[in-house]
Amino acid sequence: MHSLLKNLPHEGPMLFLDDVEEVSWSTIRTRTTFGPDFLMVHEGAVSPLVVLELFAQSAAALMAHRQAKTDRPDVSGFLLGARKLDVHVDAFAVGDVVRTEAEEKWGAGALAQFDCRCFLGDRLVAEGAINVAAGSL
Repeated sequence: MHSLLKNLPHEGPMLFLDDVEEVSWSTIRTRTTFGPDFLMVHEGAVSPLVVLELFAQSAAALMAHRQAKTDRPDVSGFLLGARKLDVHVDAFAVGDVVRTEAEEKWGAGALAQFDCRCFLGDRLVAEGAINVAAGSL
């Protein structure tokens, strides 16, 4: 597990990301394997709507990267909504490995918007834009 993931508020089965493959100031690429014990497996399949949470956790990991060398490396925040979400698969199967990319498009204080994409191999399986807020409710 990448050290950035330890700074997210998600733990145990609620942490959907397995690794951070690449990260910069404005972009991140993460990896998730849908194993048999993955929280969202139902009758051998995973709903493609899980990508919303993958997008949000990837954005949180990017923010953790930015805060890593501060006195407050842990991040908290929440998904405000999705401006757009296009899903190109009916379901994911147990054993599928997906890569999620998130790129910050704008930020204003605690608010930010990310354009996100999810790939199964080389195939684009979902894309959208999410709005997030840093901090707690």
